[in-house]
Amino acid sequence: MGGLNIGSLKSKNLSLLGKWWWRFKTETDAFWVKIVRSIYGSSGGLELGSDNSHSIASGLSGLWRNIINAGAEIDSLNVPFRGSFIKHIGNGSSTSFWDDRWLGDFKLRDKFQRLFRLARDKEAAVSERLIMQDDGLSTNWDWLRTPSGRTNSELTELMELLAGFRLKNDEPDGWRWALSSNSRFNVKDLTKAIDEYVISVSGIPQETMRNNFVPKKVEIFVWRALKNRLPVKIELDKRGIDLHSVRCPLCDDDLESVDHSLIFCKHSSELWNRVFGWWKLGSFSNYSVGEILRGNAPVSMSDVGKKIWQAIEWICAYYIWKNRNNKIFRDKTWTTPISLNEIQIKSFEWISQRSKGRKLDWLTWLSDPNVYLHSL
Repeated sequence: MGGLNIGSLKSKNLSLLGKWWWRFKTETDAFWVKIVRSIYGSSGGLELGSDNSHSIASGLSGLWRNIINAGAEIDSLNVPFRGSFIKHIGNGSSTSFWDDRWLGDFKLRDKFQRLFRLARDKEAAVSERLIMQDDGLSTNWDWLRTPSGRTNSELTELMELLAGFRLKNDEPDGWRWALSSNSRFNVKDLTKAIDEYVISVSGIPQETMRNNFVPKKVEIFVWRALKNRLPVKIELDKRGIDLHSVRCPLCDDDLESVDHSLIFCKHSSELWNRVFGWWKLGSFSNYSVGEILRGNAPVSMSDVGKKIWQAIEWICAYYIWKNRNNKIFRDKTWTTPISLNEIQIKSFEWISQRSKGRKLDWLTWLSDPNVYLHSL
């Protein structure tokens, strides 16, 4: 929604807990699954708390309790998680006729309650009630008494649901996840679904600029700079942090704001002039941070060239900030030629790695990189 596409920790945590639901259902022969079933029953306790409550039976504790509770919490966020696991029927031997969701997003015991009460074996498998023969599907009911009245109406409705259903005798049963297009559980898909509820944006969000020629850390730096989220001294002072001085720690000529630190400080300005000269774009004018980072490329550049130049501007601002921090926290001397050299090396490395087949020449990059703004 215009942000950094990181998402919330809450949604990621719930999704990772939710993954254990999928693993419990699909890794049926795993030793840990057998242990959980021996303690909490054949369903592993995942059927507890089905009333959408966040609490479950008091007898459960520890990590598995948190995993079970995660299902109810995800449901409470308008994501139908617990009902999203649907049994895919093969031969029907490992699927409960009444307790598993295999004909839809419901259990037959809930949809046909009178029939369920009348069933003699409430734990019967699908393969025990349905038999695939050459002439089609036949049923093998085992009732306490013959259905009649409303119970017989439920049986008629159930038979209509079973019309056209087929068992695959040579294929084992499996699971499908209804919230994914490929029917496989995916943490990323669940996280995205939860985030749509957890993360709310008031008004129209400002789209975060992206440039695939630079690493994510540079994009995050640009996002912070445009949002005034860099910890320059003026911003720290606004937040009640007691500082000895709020002046620029490099030049001491003015208060340290984001604009001053990245643009107007004499060290920053000198580096910008060196970068503009390297790219043969004339002298550097005192643009604002917003003008530099949002793009000020000449119209004559190609579309790829504009993106390359934007990447150079972002990398320059990134290294100004990095060298500023090195001076403050590591007492490293700011040297403009060395800073320019770092920018030349890193920009060539990053852009070359992300150019998708376009080859950059190192000597040309140093002597006349301007050609890449028009020819690529």
